[in-house]
Amino acid sequence: MIRRLVLVTILAFSASHLTAQTPASELPLGFTHLKLTVDGTEREAFIYAPASAKEKPTPVAFCFHGHGGTARSAAKSFAMHKNWPEAISVYMQGLNTPGRLTDPEGKKPGWQHSAGDQADRDLKFFDAVLLKLKADHKVDPKRIFSTGHSNGGGFTYLLWQMRSDTLTAVAPSASAARAAQGDLKPKPAMHIAGTSDPLVKYTWQAATIAAVKQL
Repeated sequence: MIRRLVLVTILAFSASHLTAQTPASELPLGFTHLKLTVDGTEREAFIYAPASAKEKPTPVAFCFHGHGGTARSAAKSFAMHKNWPEAISVYMQGLNTPGRLTDPEGKKPGWQHSAGDQADRDLKFFDAVLLKLKADHKVDPKRIFSTGHSNGGGFTYLLWQMRSDTLTAVAPSASAARAAQGDLKPKPAMHIAGTSDPLVKYTWQAATIAAVKQL
């Protein structure tokens, strides 16, 4: 299953520029449009769950879009529900937030960058979604995964840092995690990086990769 998560992350990395919003009508059958209020703010996610998830322990794969992306675009580019239909696939929507490398005014959606940032709004959102999944389905607590691209990959690193006991394995791409490196616990991980990445410099990612390998 970790191999399948790795494959899907590679596919998503190849489709990382697919950020146009996909109409709800184009989402595959079996999706649920989840809306939750977290700290007074309405948050949303698109969830695919196989029918068997009601009856037997089922793995969960969280897939996080990059800065400026959407939950719908993540469903299209990661397509976890197609590549791993036996799992519950979760595509959460970020809120407008300043980007560290682009969008300093925060006009596009993204994820908190570090613990305590944005009052931990996205960590709380993750917790709320997972709690809802456990209430509605038989979630296998030993098979909960996270992947994400760019800012979404950074948030995957933050989840590794702050929710390590929850996650089984992680697979971020095009991201760096210098702030979190000292707080990470050993865990199966795969980091995908492009040596010609014009935004998240490969030298930054190489340092993250070296730290993860050492860990």
